[in-house]
Amino acid sequence: MTDIRETDRDTPSYTEILGARIAGLEYDDIPPAVREKLQTCLLYGLVMAVTASGIDTLERAALTANDSPGDASTLVSGHLRSAADAAYVNALRMCSRGQNDTYSDLYAHPGCIAIPVALALAQQQRTDGKLVLAALAAAYETLHAVAAGYAASILKRGLRATSAFGVFASTAAAARMMSLDAAQTAHALGLATQHSAGTMQCWAEGSPEWRIQVANAARAGISCAALARGGYTSARHALEGESGFYRAFAGMSPLPPPPALPAPWVWRTQEVVFKPLPGCLINQAPLFLLLSMQREHGFTPGNVAAVTVALSERNAAYPGIARRGPFDTPTGAIMSGPFMLAAGLCNGTLRTRDFDALYGPGDIHDFSERITITGDPAIPDWGAALSVTLRAGPTLSASLTELSRFAFSWEETDRQLSGLIPEWPWRDGEMRYTRLKSAIRNLHQAETVSALLETCSP
Repeated sequence: MTDIRETDRDTPSYTEILGARIAGLEYDDIPPAVREKLQTCLLYGLVMAVTASGIDTLERAALTANDSPGDASTLVSGHLRSAADAAYVNALRMCSRGQNDTYSDLYAHPGCIAIPVALALAQQQRTDGKLVLAALAAAYETLHAVAAGYAASILKRGLRATSAFGVFASTAAAARMMSLDAAQTAHALGLATQHSAGTMQCWAEGSPEWRIQVANAARAGISCAALARGGYTSARHALEGESGFYRAFAGMSPLPPPPALPAPWVWRTQEVVFKPLPGCLINQAPLFLLLSMQREHGFTPGNVAAVTVALSERNAAYPGIARRGPFDTPTGAIMSGPFMLAAGLCNGTLRTRDFDALYGPGDIHDFSERITITGDPAIPDWGAALSVTLRAGPTLSASLTELSRFAFSWEETDRQLSGLIPEWPWRDGEMRYTRLKSAIRNLHQAETVSALLETCSP
């Protein structure tokens, strides 16, 4: 077999194309709509981190295992750690509500991985807000560039897309924060292929590894960028080579590479959607439909005889989606469609504390027996069709075919997040939230991220 390195020396590799793009990206290159989206993602992610609950044991374990001294702080607890350790702990916290920003076509959550990296390095290096936003733009765009077209194949192999691809987002963020040049950034991305990991067995059994998958991806990005900055190199064709990432992880021949400079960015960040409620994204559309139908028609849980939820065949078969409780841990409830719909219907909404309070034996699981999850080849991924059979009254139906309505604006996100102010761990949560919004809106003018992070610290 002819070595690809010998035949393609004059053609930039996939990581070299991305490395040049990331290294050259400045805040002024980011379109206004994308800047707005990044600010919205930052607000959403930080509020999710601040309002995470029920993770004391997990966070203590993470703090104990990641205790290198440094100048970066952990959110809420306020411990000082190295940037890599702070990013690990903060990523674990940011994803813990099961409520993340998402590229729905990639099954991947960029914010909970990239935001902790950019903020930890900004603290450590005392860099300004413009660089943070440029690093986040690089992270969100790189995740899409690396993962687009491969996610479905990754899932079929039992790998979680967020953790398999997330390390490329964190590496892009770290490389830009460290001001690596194009060659160093390309090597960092190549090194990232050696840190991609994370299976979905945790969803099948309800165990909590999914949090450290996100944390590992965040930490690894800083490690890869630091290695490349120090002179560590990687295979040129780490992604597309004969034994590279795409063939090994997705079992696919590589798709065409991203466009090289001077072609402009094809911006995808604005496509990111938000979960309006905690829990798995697959269950967001059916739960949204069910709560909307309940508000419109006024039926009570006792009047519901049966709920049939039709999802895409892939979504219906995703590990944990069709499981019913009782569960051994809250993770089982976070993934379960029957649980999320039953809890939402009985309470009029779904709250993070419901997973912790209701996952074990209880009446909610008897009610969830009325809810059936099916797969329908006519329904696209992330869509849903709902049929609600009432004991007294008609059978009601509704459908939602895609999630663009969840690509909330800043104002819509603010309205959603304002409802979480009572869940902030401090009495002055409302004042802190107001200050956080102001700090994010003015981040491009800030010399440091201190004002922003002070709102999320003791």
